[in-house]
Amino acid sequence: MMFPSFDLTVSVPAEDWAYAQRRLKYLEALLMRIVRHSENQEWFTAAELAGKILPGLPTTIEGVARKASKEKWPSRKGKFQGRFFKAFHVSSLPPRAFDALISSILDLPPIDEVVMIIPNPPIPAPVAREEPTNTAPPWLLPLVRIMKTETAGNLTEAWQKLPERLPPGVPLPEVKDAAAILVHFGIVG
Repeated sequence: MMFPSFDLTVSVPAEDWAYAQRRLKYLEALLMRIVRHSENQEWFTAAELAGKILPGLPTTIEGVARKASKEKWPSRKGKFQGRFFKAFHVSSLPPRAFDALISSILDLPPIDEVVMIIPNPPIPAPVAREEPTNTAPPWLLPLVRIMKTETAGNLTEAWQKLPERLPPGVPLPEVKDAAAILVHFGIVG
């Protein structure tokens, strides 16, 4: 069965994105350190991967090798007892296979294991989130565009044209509320 793809786009402040990237690099480094300083490994041959029977991976050596070749997994060559082999990095694995492998390293329950459901769990109280003070209302950008492109900075003319340029569902604010926001953002003095 083929499922449709749902591509999502999310806006994230630059500093949050940078933090997430730094944290991800840290966690990857930490994970590789755990793998390198234990009996676990980070490079696997097709035979080793096939033997682990991981979700999303073929269970034959040939199947794993074909998948690795088709998806261009990073690999390195080695020689053991006079025989050459190719090993693939753990980060190359498909997401479910990678998760299952990490779960086995960390001794977590299998991914598909049934977990007991707690009847009537307590529902936490919703957390009130304050809007950041630097977030502009949705009517402000259209107003500024009108002022810059059509009215040569004339706020009165731009305000009169604004109702027809607002995005659907965005109400026109009261004049006194709009004035306070325009002053807050430094558009008028």
